[in-house]
Amino acid sequence: MSNTDAPDGALAESTQVLEFELGEERYCVILDAVTEIIDRTSARSLPDSPPHVVGAMDYRGATTMLVDTASLLGVGSNPDASRVVVFDAAAEDATAFGWLVDEVDRVTEIDPEAVDDAPFGDELTRGVVRTDDGLVVWVDPPADE
Repeated sequence: MSNTDAPDGALAESTQVLEFELGEERYCVILDAVTEIIDRTSARSLPDSPPHVVGAMDYRGATTMLVDTASLLGVGSNPDASRVVVFDAAAEDATAFGWLVDEVDRVTEIDPEAVDDAPFGDELTRGVVRTDDGLVVWVDPPADE
């Protein structure tokens, strides 16, 4: 449990998130999980990989899996997206991974009162954030891609 989570899993205090776009939709992820945002470079395909894994690229001397985030979240597919949100691997021996996104919008702070529970039981969807610009779906990167 992070310092932003209450015992029931709700957000206990304001926290920073990174907003990004997939097509016409807006999503966010907790900023503490993000290592860096980079432009996509060439990638190598990986045989026998899950359908949402586009391939692997070299990121600072480490193999980094590229994930078609739209496919992972079940909202289409965009394996040619140009931006990569890089996440560190949760375990020391795991491979780092990057989510392919269309655009990175901004870092913003959200209040607990602005977050509604996810309307469905998806393990990646943490909730829906109400902003002045509309709704933003808050997603958590999977612990193990």
